[in-house]
Amino acid sequence: MLRTVLTGPILAMVLAMPAMADVIPALHDALPQEYKDNGIKAAVFNDWAPDEYLDSDGQLKGWSVDIAKEMEERLGVPFTFEGTSFDAIIPGIQSKRFDAGFSSFGTTEERLKTMDFVAQRKIGTSFGYPMDSKLDIKTATDACGITVAVLNGSWDVGLLEKLNANECKDNLIVLQTHGTQAQAELAVRSGRAEATVAASVKLSYMASQTGDLKVSELVLDPVNSCIGLRKGDPLGQVMADTIQSMIDDGTYKEIMAKWGIDDSGMLTKALLITEKNPDL
Repeated sequence: MLRTVLTGPILAMVLAMPAMADVIPALHDALPQEYKDNGIKAAVFNDWAPDEYLDSDGQLKGWSVDIAKEMEERLGVPFTFEGTSFDAIIPGIQSKRFDAGFSSFGTTEERLKTMDFVAQRKIGTSFGYPMDSKLDIKTATDACGITVAVLNGSWDVGLLEKLNANECKDNLIVLQTHGTQAQAELAVRSGRAEATVAASVKLSYMASQTGDLKVSELVLDPVNSCIGLRKGDPLGQVMADTIQSMIDDGTYKEIMAKWGIDDSGMLTKALLITEKNPDL
């Protein structure tokens, strides 16, 4: 049995591959030699279910991790996965401790000065608050004046600052930053903050698992959820082409369906996001 894989702009060709074959030679050949020789060091955010997280057995899981492992098979080089905190990933990539960061990054003008990104899916931002809360956030102004626990350094910090500069300028949201998303959610559960804010998929998954928080109807500013790489690294285009191969043969949809998130935000075309092509 044969499968047909369309690889993308670097490779610009259609390959017929055996169904049981893992490595796609054209993708492997497109890798810079350093990655063929040494493999790829992949940082994985350890606290962002269902995207990337450590389970109770200390194993890295999530739909983004599944994409990374599928990349490892198709590229035919070993990935060294290291679970780590969010704020360690970008400095680690820049210092070459890591080659890629699987951390559901949102792109910002500041990040694009030093980083490139490969889109994995579109995800909006929502608020999460206790089931017994009187909050009912349906519009941006409904969030004005409340205290919101948020992951330090995350894309969502900038989103809250944007709300404060516009919709909430006369009744500011109070930002309470935390070192991990788990700490932000704990602040809400303990009453130290009224709500947390994060990717809608992440909050919906968390709420379904715990049953003690609910998620706002409001979904703000859908953005690309991305893999992070060093600016100008050819690995970025190879990874984008690898995701395109997954889209073309249906593996991408299968991964999203496995996690129950194939109803929205799905990519139809892989995208490399750079400072010159920001797609903000």
